[in-house]
Amino acid sequence: MFKKFLVAIIAAVMFVTSTCAAKSGVIEVESSVPEIGLHQNVTFAQYFTWPESRLQMDIFRPAVKGKVPAVIFAPGGWWLTAPKVAGTQIGYQLAQAGFVAASIEYRTIGTVNYIESIGDVKAAIRWLRANADKFNIDKNKIAIVGMSAGGYLASMVGVTGGEQKFDFGDNLDQSSEVQAVVDIFGPTDLTKIAADFSKDTQKLYYSPGGPPSLFVNGVPCYKGNRGGSILDTPETARDSNPITHISKNTPPFLIMHGNADTTVSPSQSKIFYDALIKNGVDVDYYVVNGGEHNAAHFYQPKAFGIIVDFLNRVLR
Repeated sequence: MFKKFLVAIIAAVMFVTSTCAAKSGVIEVESSVPEIGLHQNVTFAQYFTWPESRLQMDIFRPAVKGKVPAVIFAPGGWWLTAPKVAGTQIGYQLAQAGFVAASIEYRTIGTVNYIESIGDVKAAIRWLRANADKFNIDKNKIAIVGMSAGGYLASMVGVTGGEQKFDFGDNLDQSSEVQAVVDIFGPTDLTKIAADFSKDTQKLYYSPGGPPSLFVNGVPCYKGNRGGSILDTPETARDSNPITHISKNTPPFLIMHGNADTTVSPSQSKIFYDALIKNGVDVDYYVVNGGEHNAAHFYQPKAFGIIVDFLNRVLR
């Protein structure tokens, strides 16, 4: 009995020793990824009319020599919310790829309409240009990346360069134009945002209380907004559609969309791509097979690599 017990103890000790064996050695580490500096809660715009608003950005800055291109990230959220924290992962990834990245806020449904939200993003671009030396930014090479509602805003910023009604606030001596746009599952023609979905979903999206309608026509009784369904207001529907603003000055685009998206119709990206091609714009378009309305797909190496390759091609 004692021998069996002793054998069991020895076996247990040998097992623990084998599974906890120490490792040591000398490794060679190549410095292929720069250190990233983070500047949080940097205010880029303030509005003093009711309700007062202070918009901020988080800036991810790679420790590299010389000035580098900057990439602004506009988060999604159905234009109901715009949390800059949603850009933390892609901000670090872009900075590791050698870009200065800025994840921004913008005003949302309730107090503004599409014109003011687009203007907020342009204010962030102008602020970065005005402070380019401080953050080692090449002010002639600025891109914008957006997902979902942020993808829509990125597209509108890209196609409305030089349209003065979208520029207001500070740093108006700086340009709000961008040199590249990455639109990730963003809507385009909001009168067709639910085109691939059921009739019930279309009815919900296009109702006066649906986010597309509230975003374009505003909340009734606030600032003289007219309200109503986007289907009943063709003039604002047209003005809010990036397809109608495409011109010879439109910068290169990268469009990506999952074919399993159940929030924004995948056909939104296709019709936008076709319109850009028709107008001779430099555009790449990728469909993510099985991709849902989910940012995680686009942080993966294959998809993110396409984004970085595009930005490098256009900005460097």
